[in-house]
Amino acid sequence: MTVSDEAWYDEDAGPLVRLYARVGSRGPVLRDGLELSAIILRDGDIPEPEGLSADQQTALRLSRRPIALSEIAVHLGLPIGPTRLLLGDLLEAGLIHTRSRAEDNRDSSPAVLQRLLSGLRSL
Repeated sequence: MTVSDEAWYDEDAGPLVRLYARVGSRGPVLRDGLELSAIILRDGDIPEPEGLSADQQTALRLSRRPIALSEIAVHLGLPIGPTRLLLGDLLEAGLIHTRSRAEDNRDSSPAVLQRLLSGLRSL
């Protein structure tokens, strides 16, 4: 390991990379549709462009199936803010789209909820 490599490595923590370096040295940007519980889906028909960061490539791979923004953050090992920045770039590029949990087409009518409650009570 060279002297310059030693400055970026810590025996206990591993490689030291600041968050701002992982998100392209940018600050927070508010993006509609990227709340904590947002469901992220990859648009599979669009080819993956060159020049994506390793984190963005991982996020695209993870979003082949519907996945929550918070789950992507856990997989990347990043806080929610930087994850929103990375996903916001993918959203603007048209590589992913989002939907909120409220948009799920689940029947939550009183009759269905009553049957669910009755089933739970019978356990």
